Parts: sequence; structure tokens; C-alpha cells
Amino acid sequence: MSIALHLPAHAAYASVARSMAATIAARCELTYDRVEDARLAIDEAFNQVITNASVNAEVVCTFIEEIGAIEFMVQSRTDLEELLPTNTFSWTVLSALADEVHNTNVDGILSVIARVQESTNAAA
Repeated sequence: MSIALHLPAHAAYASVARSMAATIAARCELTYDRVEDARLAIDEAFNQVITNASVNAEVVCTFIEEIGAIEFMVQSRTDLEELLPTNTFSWTVLSALADEVHNTNVDGILSVIARVQESTNAAA
């Protein structure tokens, strides 16, 4: 199942995205630690996107639910002509929290896509 959340591109709305991510991650049967990773990861992604969003833009957070995993995409219109830099502290934090992360910038739509999943390591 996928869920889309439309928000103004303002930092005040990051808490709504965090709450939604945590709720969906819990529905996906992630452990408490992975729910927190998803909550913090979307916060980093949301802030990276709004920092580069066009004036009066909207942010769309799309969540895809699976048992044991959550994938999300945060996107907005941007005037940025290239991809987000991946050598920043914020990107490093996002990469540490998510199992997969990348960004795209196609036709003026900046997207950060991330996936948080349960470890398949049986020794844990």
C-alpha cells in the first residue's frame, strides 16, 4: 500500500512527516530502533528537500508499506539544476539511518528516496 502526504515546504511541517513515518514504520512491523531510524531519516530528507524547494512549493511525502520495510520519497519543485550533494553531514546522517538512499532531480522535481528495513542477519 502507498500513502501520499502533501505539505507546505516549511520546516514547521517536518514533525507531521516524522509522525507519519513512525506510524507507518510501526505498521510495517519494524523494531523500535528501526522505527526511530525511519522517523529521523524522513526528517533529514524533508529538510534537504525544503532547503532547495522553490518559493511557495508543496512537499509530497510518499510512503510504501511492506512487512519488515518502509520506503519513502520526499519531493518538491526546485530551482536547483543538479542533484543534492552527497558529501554533506546531513546526507551522511541520512545514509547511516537508511538502508538505501538516493536523490533525483528530473524536470525541476527534486526527490530524496530512502528505504529502512529490518536486518536479515539471523545472528543478531
